[in-house]
Amino acid sequence: MATAVLRELAGPHPWMWFEEPWFWYGRTARLLTDGWQRVARHALADGSAEELHAGRADYEAVLLTHLKVFDGLLVIASRFGEEVRPTDLAVRIAEARDRLRGHYDSLFPRWQTLADLEAILLELASVPHDRLKDLAAQHPPDPSWYKERVKKPAPKE
Repeated sequence: MATAVLRELAGPHPWMWFEEPWFWYGRTARLLTDGWQRVARHALADGSAEELHAGRADYEAVLLTHLKVFDGLLVIASRFGEEVRPTDLAVRIAEARDRLRGHYDSLFPRWQTLADLEAILLELASVPHDRLKDLAAQHPPDPSWYKERVKKPAPKE
């Protein structure tokens, strides 16, 4: 049984996304990764990390199943792709599989506990240090700020 969070993560049919019979594009990987971004932002906004963590095993199973399907389609495309579909079929499937594999690898080795999930969500909400340095370099403070004088406190009598 799919939970409400799983439906948000993987769509209304977490077992398959077919754009047309037997033909996979990057849409499947995009829907699954975009679902994660949407649900993660929602969990940050309303503090529902516990609910998201409760759906962890189901979401992992959905991702692993899709990865296996992509791998199976790549085997078929490599053997029969020229007879059935254009040769770029294997390239599209490989790109989708790589995107989904990257999402899985960035998430599940680190996400074991609720505390791990909260740390991942915090990273999503934080601006990386390098980006902050770039922004500071692009937008330096007004020179008048350097001339401000701070009044020293009066000496105690």
